[in-house]
Amino acid sequence: MNVRDWQNNVDFRVVSLEGASDAILLTADNSVFFTSKETADRLRRGIDALMPAELAQLEALGASQSEQPNRRAIDSKRLLGAQEAVNVNLTAVCNLACTYCFAEGGDYGRIKDRLGLPEADAILDHLARRTDAGQRARFEFFGGEPLLNLDTMEYLCERSLGVAEEKGIEFVYRVSTNLTHLPQRALDLFDRHNFIVSVSIDGGQETHDRHRPSKGGKGSWQRIIDNCRKVRALGDRVTMVARMTCMGGQPSLLEDVRQLHELNVFDWFQIFPGVMPGDAGNGQLRVATDFLRQFNELIGEYDSLFTSESRFRGVLEYERTAQMISEGLAAVSYCSAGRRYSTVSPDKSIMPCHRLVGSTSFQIGDTRDGITANLSDWQANVDERPICDRCSIRYICGGGCKQENWLANNDVNMPPALLCDYQFSLVDGVIATLQKVPAEARRSNWRQLDDLFVSCGRPVAPNERVESGGSSLFEAWQT
Repeated sequence: MNVRDWQNNVDFRVVSLEGASDAILLTADNSVFFTSKETADRLRRGIDALMPAELAQLEALGASQSEQPNRRAIDSKRLLGAQEAVNVNLTAVCNLACTYCFAEGGDYGRIKDRLGLPEADAILDHLARRTDAGQRARFEFFGGEPLLNLDTMEYLCERSLGVAEEKGIEFVYRVSTNLTHLPQRALDLFDRHNFIVSVSIDGGQETHDRHRPSKGGKGSWQRIIDNCRKVRALGDRVTMVARMTCMGGQPSLLEDVRQLHELNVFDWFQIFPGVMPGDAGNGQLRVATDFLRQFNELIGEYDSLFTSESRFRGVLEYERTAQMISEGLAAVSYCSAGRRYSTVSPDKSIMPCHRLVGSTSFQIGDTRDGITANLSDWQANVDERPICDRCSIRYICGGGCKQENWLANNDVNMPPALLCDYQFSLVDGVIATLQKVPAEARRSNWRQLDDLFVSCGRPVAPNERVESGGSSLFEAWQT
């Protein structure tokens, strides 16, 4: 594509930064360049506003974009990305009463039982069939509260050892838990299988107890923190994630992150805006009050969380974004739902997404016959989606959460504007942070991201971009 045809917020994005320079993100390969604020202002108005010398240097820079590295990386229909993963919906029972629960208290309005051993065997067979020797497969233990069905969880983990040896594959074990219930057997299991323990905790005690009380209305924060310390005592073979949902209000998101950060028990944080259906029948979403402002406040201070005394490795979605920009990766999709990720529930149903277990219209198979549905809608890439195909950050965002898209627009491939705004803020904020904290300082942490629940297993592919040295007006960001 000729540089003279480039459009702002389609083929590039201009990002405001502190100091004398602004950044230019090139859509074709996720590369970043710095330029003066004067040149950046002209670029915002359009290519035609550039001075002749600026246009000439941009054309030289654009030569490396002509083959569209990101588009090539995601174009193959065979490229489903990420590890094979099953979300194991172990039980409909939960002992908390979270104000924003998408699972309707744990049972999704229809799941009544615990997942039994026959379904566990079917899950292992499914993973074995879809994973080749030398690959990894991931368990996502979920619920309800998964530790309330520890028997089946133990059974799956122990049986997987034999499957791993027979097939030549490796299993990754992750649990998403409120950690209010922690028997010694669970600690032993975490230790034996090097678990990733993702703890649903929304911040400090005031915020958490307001949004995640027990069924009887009492706070759960202190009990959870006590149990977090027990898990942390197992050592570094167990990875701990603080999974936060931001509902706005006070204390602020930054204050809540700092309170958890000071405990020094979590390796990673995962932060999502609280998203819920709007009033009945209006097809809209309700998002946490003041979330974008609070998010921008947090990301403005993000670099200060990396200290030599802290075990903090980053916020998962922020670090995946930094990795894609730094290493030349393209998002195949926002998540792996309907690609290499699915959810199995006690009623034997298979769903493409754990958030949609309550909507039987989304069922894609069962444990007897496996996956039988046509998944083309779930596997469409961003260049095949309206709205996304004209977006400057489409190869970083990947098209948004499909369940949230459906809540907003009754279309898994149609993101709502308010959540697009969040993705733009995320990309802009990460670029600003990378200017302060060199990628090299965190690159070693990124090796673990594929095993973690980054945007529900966001698949990425190398775009094989050709690194450019830039020019006097467009300085290459050294990664």
